[in-house]
Amino acid sequence: MKTSRLTFVSKPRVRNCRTGAIVPLFAIMLPVVLILSAFAINIAYLQLNRTEIYIAADAASRAASREFAKTNSSTSAIAAARTATARNTVGGRPLLLSHADIVFGESSRDNLENRYSFSASNRVPNAVEVRARRDSSSVSGAIKIPLPLFFSSPTINASQTSRSSRIELDISLVLDRSGSMAYASNERAVNPPFPKAAPNGWSFGNAAPNPSRWRDAVAAVNVFLTEMNNSSAKELIALTTFNHANNLDQTLTTDYKKITDALDAYTNRCNLGSTNIAGGIARGIEAYTTNSRPFASKVMILLTDGIDTSNGNLILAAKRASANGIMIFAITFSNEADQATMRQVAAIGNGKHYHAFHASGLKQIFQDIASQLPILISR
Repeated sequence: MKTSRLTFVSKPRVRNCRTGAIVPLFAIMLPVVLILSAFAINIAYLQLNRTEIYIAADAASRAASREFAKTNSSTSAIAAARTATARNTVGGRPLLLSHADIVFGESSRDNLENRYSFSASNRVPNAVEVRARRDSSSVSGAIKIPLPLFFSSPTINASQTSRSSRIELDISLVLDRSGSMAYASNERAVNPPFPKAAPNGWSFGNAAPNPSRWRDAVAAVNVFLTEMNNSSAKELIALTTFNHANNLDQTLTTDYKKITDALDAYTNRCNLGSTNIAGGIARGIEAYTTNSRPFASKVMILLTDGIDTSNGNLILAAKRASANGIMIFAITFSNEADQATMRQVAAIGNGKHYHAFHASGLKQIFQDIASQLPILISR
């Protein structure tokens, strides 16, 4: 029987003659890829420098405005601006400012909805404008790009203008004048006996003993009024005092002597009373119904040495103040004050709580508040 056998005949391979075609293609595409990569890197570097110069400009204008508000010295403000920018690098180098890059002027607006307008002036300056720049005419020079291309400049320019304005304020001072304010900060308010510093025969209705929490408060407020009087902005200040009752002693005014006169009247006649803090806040809110400016920010500075003894709701009063756009700085004085509740009041009012144990600490608090009152980056 015959066996059949299949025989496979392999055909010769046809060789691909395209070997090496990728080499010229790679030679053509490589420069394009490199140019596109360099372009992308340069764009990213430019965006980085824009961010850096934004930060440097804002830091400089804020530092200058804060220093100018504290010292009323343009020289000190310029130094603060230069220090701030020198701490910020732009394009890998500290940003340096020239004298012409820092301009003082007047910033104002007609109401809270409008933007601030600025005009350069040394008459009553309340704003500082800083032009942070890196170009061929600046102190720091232009920025060198990391991967310069043959068809573009080897440097780029970056600039940013930032303006910080001292916000004009309508301030409502709300002070505790309850019976415990006749006592010194380091003694417990107990009746009887009378305050330790009270002379023989003293009784409520006479002049406040010296020392006393009330006299300490008046001295601290006088420090605050001095700071405000030296401010470049125009602050209106009102005075409310409270014990079991409350009284709007002075409507918003720039004549701060009216406030000191009202305080002196209570110093000369120190009456007994409980602590109606909620009522004091309510009357402090009413201070804004007369002479309040629609473009000014509202600030309440509330001082107490005790615990709210009224039937009013202190937290509700704070919420009402906040709803009226009033920022609350709450100050507690002496160990008998309700710090926890007043801390809540400050938080509701988007402000800050302070506590003082003695007269010098209270003065420092009022100085700190004066220096920290709002500064706005208006451009």
